[in-house]
Amino acid sequence: MANKFPPVGKIYQAKFGELAYHLNFDADGKTMTFTSIGTAKPVAEPEVKVNYTATEVADMVFMVTWTEPDGSTVTHVEDFNNAVVYTNITLPDHTFLNYKGTFTEVK
Repeated sequence: MANKFPPVGKIYQAKFGELAYHLNFDADGKTMTFTSIGTAKPVAEPEVKVNYTATEVADMVFMVTWTEPDGSTVTHVEDFNNAVVYTNITLPDHTFLNYKGTFTEVK
């Protein structure tokens, strides 16, 4: 699946209003570094490298999951047909966050 996952080897921007990140998907199809670029306080550290899993759930729509070093869990639904991302985050204190935003290729 990694060879079909569109962001492999690219950088995408996930923008949820003032909360925004650059997601740099490594060419290995397994790791990604995300960096806070928005004006809002980031949910996690300003830059984090994680191992992720991408599963195609519909044509060009992927569920992407990872666990962050602080124990937070993240599930994205990345819709490349409509340039939309949905995120669901469970923080270590069990706070649950969900956002909808834009998902665009940066480079």
